[in-house]
Amino acid sequence: MWPWDEHLKLGKTSAFVKRDLRLLPLTDAEFEADFFLDRGFSTKRREAWMGMVIEREFGALLALENVQWPPPTVNDLATLLGRAMSRPPHYEDRQRPRIIHLRDRPQWQELLQHLRQLGLEVVLGDDLPRFDEAVVEWMQERTARHAPEKPLAVDKIREDLKSPFPRRKRTSLDATLDLLRWTDEMLKAGYPSARKGTPAAYDPMSTVAVHLTPDEIEAVLTKTDIARTKKLRPRLEAMVSAQQDLDLPIHEWGRVIFSLCGAKQEAHVCKQLISIARKIAKSLSKALDIDTPPSPNPR
Repeated sequence: MWPWDEHLKLGKTSAFVKRDLRLLPLTDAEFEADFFLDRGFSTKRREAWMGMVIEREFGALLALENVQWPPPTVNDLATLLGRAMSRPPHYEDRQRPRIIHLRDRPQWQELLQHLRQLGLEVVLGDDLPRFDEAVVEWMQERTARHAPEKPLAVDKIREDLKSPFPRRKRTSLDATLDLLRWTDEMLKAGYPSARKGTPAAYDPMSTVAVHLTPDEIEAVLTKTDIARTKKLRPRLEAMVSAQQDLDLPIHEWGRVIFSLCGAKQEAHVCKQLISIARKIAKSLSKALDIDTPPSPNPR
């Protein structure tokens, strides 16, 4: 699942699996769900958004989630509701509610049909009284602990809750996420899709030779988790010793790109590794005659 994606992505890696949720008992409960910006924990570089699901009759908290890639997307809502139904704080509260109340936001449209397929009624509106009350209490408790001298503008909080979500600001992280998404789609394209009726774009068993400089090869072998692999690293080292271009199956190149993009290194090192990953991706796109990876700075 790609939580930063603005389009709904469901599947085995999602917390919202209709096959599993359909097995839960359908009750008369009503949920209220939405997201809010916690300004107290936000910084200039990153906003802190939280998702919350409240049971409407008694005000019980059923799910509370951080938004990993703010602002919230429809995938965050799917995860939030999936957790509220299947993994509430108390096991006996596992259920499909009769009604889910959501704010009328354009981001949610793709998920509505899936909720209705589960036998749930969806009510869209501007007011979520239980949710808003819970957020105000959250803010009051946090303010009392961290800034008791600072007055809390309750009306401003309630007004903010009804505001549209801000547009997501593009950062260098987005360029990396775009490359990861391209790699994932590239790997899937090697296999036919019965659902889409499309043939494989290339032979998944084919290999591609990519020329990397000695410094780039050393970075791959020492600054990513490729260094800990028992089969891939020795093969790469053997190719280097033979002074030949690295020639790997496409799925292993995907593994290398994921390792380069996910390395936990200092910022300047990560920048170098992502540059290598982009170079590999461009070589793959040329060899496979497929779309090139997205530009890191789209206009």
